[in-house]
Amino acid sequence: MTDDSAEIEVLTLRHLPELATIMEKVYQNATGPIGGEWTRDLLKHELGIGQGVGLKVDGFGLAAFVLFRLYDKHREITVLATHPERHRRGDMAFLMSYMLERRSPSEGIWLEVHAQNNAALALYESLGFQQVGRRTKYYRDGGDAVLLTLVPQPPAP
Repeated sequence: MTDDSAEIEVLTLRHLPELATIMEKVYQNATGPIGGEWTRDLLKHELGIGQGVGLKVDGFGLAAFVLFRLYDKHREITVLATHPERHRRGDMAFLMSYMLERRSPSEGIWLEVHAQNNAALALYESLGFQQVGRRTKYYRDGGDAVLLTLVPQPPAP
């Protein structure tokens, strides 16, 4: 992340307008392959059944967010995005690192990403995620989804 002053926030329904704005801008300005559209109603539903964290940058607002669901021994990341004006500043790397540092050692994490989203794939690989599968022609543009996991950490001896 740049030298910007930022803080992590737990996301609630009051963040819905910011989440919707980010997703609208992501889809509007898409220069690469993207998945299905996350509407305001879908984001509201996801916040209602899952959890989320966001990175709020002073003078900018919500720069990036991650929504996820917690299950018994794993977490599934359902949607994550960075505001297009904040791309390539390390915001998502910072936010994902924050989440990973606070997970239970016995917790695995799952997510999927468009096979042509090279920047995201490189980020997830740098964080330790491993490819465990692929869904062919999963996205609206016919692109494949790459299934990734971060396995639980082994118990300390």
